[in-house]
Amino acid sequence: MKLPLTFESAVTSSNRVTIPKWVSFVDEGDKIEGFIQLLDNDTAYPFDKKVSTTRHITVGYVRSSLPDKHLPSRLRITIQRVHKSISEGLVFNLVGYREEKGNYLMNYSTVKPVSSIQFKLDSYTEEFVEKYFLLPDKDINQFLDPIYEEEEKRWIIPVFIPIEDEMGSRIPVILYFILSQSNYQKYNDNLEKVNELISRFSNWIFDINDFNKETLSKLSSQLHDIIENQIEPEYFEMTAVLKLPSHEREILLIALKEHRRGGIALKALSEQLQEVPQNVQETVDGLERKGILRKFVENGQTIVDSLWVA
Repeated sequence: MKLPLTFESAVTSSNRVTIPKWVSFVDEGDKIEGFIQLLDNDTAYPFDKKVSTTRHITVGYVRSSLPDKHLPSRLRITIQRVHKSISEGLVFNLVGYREEKGNYLMNYSTVKPVSSIQFKLDSYTEEFVEKYFLLPDKDINQFLDPIYEEEEKRWIIPVFIPIEDEMGSRIPVILYFILSQSNYQKYNDNLEKVNELISRFSNWIFDINDFNKETLSKLSSQLHDIIENQIEPEYFEMTAVLKLPSHEREILLIALKEHRRGGIALKALSEQLQEVPQNVQETVDGLERKGILRKFVENGQTIVDSLWVA
């Protein structure tokens, strides 16, 4: 079976849908990434979910975006990526650390690192952060020296990204690439492409809350494609943006302008375009499926934001 893969599933009373047994490449504990749609329209709700022992994923979060707060009896599920839970044979893993109430904690991993590697990441992060805040100018290379983990025979590449907080101070978030020996060589062979992607991501992220599971899952998929398959994301420079159909172009240009303010509410976007919200949402959904825009709910409003490919 090839991805993306789409199927329909009933919604249980506990707001779950079942991954069919015929989708045999998805196992318990795997993380699957894709989007959910209602059967009567094209609105897409992205997800990044772990599959339970009963082959369920929870979808109750979709309900908060619906006008009547009621899930239909069936949904359409599209699986775009599968992140395997089995560490044996793992060739790529992305792990993220960010500040949480005064501590630096792991907030994302493509798959859970084995204990020896997670301990090393926890220790390295703590040491790095302590040194970082003692530096007067905080002038640090973005890609730090690689670390070789002898027990698991994995290369660990720390990547430092500074973000300004509400007070204007620079605070770090840290990414770790965990690579097998063969993929470490592929990483070096594709270093220019990796640098381009990380540079775009670093320039895009203005708020620490954007360093979340949704965005890191997208970044993980793109990095895996570059390192493992030598496939770069499709980037949209201004010349490419201007060649988009007029409605897509208008929406994307507004989203790019509003990105530094955390995006724009779908309602405000519709008012600015002087268009019916349903028409604007359909175009936004299409751009979201292309990986150019993202949608999320904040304070009961649907927010539209650009992504780092544009």
